[in-house]
Amino acid sequence: MEHQLFGVIEGFYGDPWSQLERLACIDALAGWGANTYVWAPKAEPRHRDAWQDPFTAEELANFATLIHHDDRITVSIGLTPGSTATIDDIIIKMKPVVDAGCRIITLCFDDLPVLDAGRRHRELSHGICDQLGVEVLLVPTHYAGTTSSPYLEALCDGLDARITVMWTGNSVVTDEISVAQANTRTQVMGTRAPLIWDNVPVNDAMMSSHLHLGPYVGRDPKLRDVVSGVLLNPMISLHASLPMIESACAWWRGENSIDAWSQCVDRDDWRIVAEATAYPGELHWPGDRPSRQWFEQVVALPPCTDPDISPWVESARAGARICLAAYDVMDSIASGSLASDLTRIALPLLNLRQWLQTPERTLGSGPRTRPVFTQDETGRFAITSGVIVLTTSIVENFVHDANRALDSIEATS
Repeated sequence: MEHQLFGVIEGFYGDPWSQLERLACIDALAGWGANTYVWAPKAEPRHRDAWQDPFTAEELANFATLIHHDDRITVSIGLTPGSTATIDDIIIKMKPVVDAGCRIITLCFDDLPVLDAGRRHRELSHGICDQLGVEVLLVPTHYAGTTSSPYLEALCDGLDARITVMWTGNSVVTDEISVAQANTRTQVMGTRAPLIWDNVPVNDAMMSSHLHLGPYVGRDPKLRDVVSGVLLNPMISLHASLPMIESACAWWRGENSIDAWSQCVDRDDWRIVAEATAYPGELHWPGDRPSRQWFEQVVALPPCTDPDISPWVESARAGARICLAAYDVMDSIASGSLASDLTRIALPLLNLRQWLQTPERTLGSGPRTRPVFTQDETGRFAITSGVIVLTTSIVENFVHDANRALDSIEATS
């Protein structure tokens, strides 16, 4: 690869983006100084499950539109070939894509039970380069961690320089990626600098209950000097993905990613929703006990027309109403109200049980689940303690405080 890649890989599980969303993503990337978009959505049938079926005429026309939409953005089309795929199979499938203008093919071998296929994946990639005259981005089956494995050794032994190999960091989803980790991965891949498939802000699979609206953090700025590039895997909602993508683009340009995010969420009215969907330890966490004024802002959030975002907005509003009721109870007790005066204003506290059952997690509601799996020297996934993080929500904190205040007046009655 002659230059570093930076941009987005639409590689999540779940409902793929529309053509209009992809074009909007390309427009945003071009405006923010990125240079790459990769089409590789798991749920597109002819990308993965029906990989042998030819792309339809409409799909090929859409690819051509994406490829030629903005010459600042290189568009790569991805394919997940099945275990029986031959070079000829892939050539037949992808030649119309190349004829449409694609110059980089992405071969996705991730999440496949084929850890003995390193050599075959290398040969397939070489065949594509040679016969189609393109470069290849390769997602290996062993794509996480910093250890070598028989699969990686076979894959990287003699691998052509036209093939760039991806890596997600020390785990599938990771809070931090360091230069030291990247350098170690480079060595285990035969001194090939990895292209980071960065699984942020993605919210598919076990993360489908969460929105990730925070800034791009935990990536050493010096990573830019030791990797082949970075591709962000976004959320099912393009709109919700844009704050972190904009923040990450600032990081790539050598600017302050947090400042860029802050300007974005204020400009586009994301800040309250972002804070309401954050977790302790994140920079945009509003605190364990936000002010009454903050909850009033949450309740006042306008209805959202985006079905990929609106459930979280409604969950946050419902939780905030419970917290405001807790404030009312505590303020009334502090002003000397009788227990009988509190019944009506305390009734919303009973909504806690229903709110905790809401699939869309907000206000720190847990457990927080993420695929913080690494891959060991066998290439197999290894679970870590970060997969499940138990949290106590802001709403539970406030109901607890209201109960404690009620206990105090019961003790004196």
